[in-house]
Amino acid sequence: MRICLFPILLLAAVPGANATDVYKCTDTQGNVAFQDQPCPANATQTQVWLPDTPPAPPQPAVTTSAQTASDANPPPPTASAVEPPAPLPPLWICRKAEDGSTYFSRNGSPPVRYVPLGMLGFPGHSLSQAYGPGGIGVSAPGMRQIPIDHSPGAAAAADYTPLQDECVRASREQTCGWLQEQYDDVTRKLRNAFKDQQAIRQPQADELESQLNGC
Repeated sequence: MRICLFPILLLAAVPGANATDVYKCTDTQGNVAFQDQPCPANATQTQVWLPDTPPAPPQPAVTTSAQTASDANPPPPTASAVEPPAPLPPLWICRKAEDGSTYFSRNGSPPVRYVPLGMLGFPGHSLSQAYGPGGIGVSAPGMRQIPIDHSPGAAAAADYTPLQDECVRASREQTCGWLQEQYDDVTRKLRNAFKDQQAIRQPQADELESQLNGC
């Protein structure tokens, strides 16, 4: 008996071939053939079931050497991940109207102060006038009575007048120098502080240190 295997192999390789479309045909001489059309009238026909071809397994993803090196050596953190320093605080240098001494101010607009006119030199008296002849002198306390001036000028000197200090914006160098002085003072007090005061001083020191990092 001769069996034709080529048609069945061909059908098995055709995508989408269905079991109901395959026929086994046996003629009167015993020859067997497989085909996708019904058998001729002079042949015995038998339907044959062929299992579907299983799908091919998915191919694993190809890992390039560059990707492997990137996974093994992650990039360093960028500069944005580092906490930036605190900005420098606005600072002004103010000059006292009565004596010309300077001080630092955080708002640049100190409140108006009232001082006696005598502090501004009205009326003016020299040291010899205050402590020389006719003055209180330099004798021991109680030896001479302190004179009291009842003149109109002395009365005017006791009056108060408003003063407004003038302020200018501090430069970056002046601000950094002031911050360093404040930081040194706070850290010195922090070393000698008790626990309740450390809870207050430590945040101050941390803030000043962060601002100094921007200098």
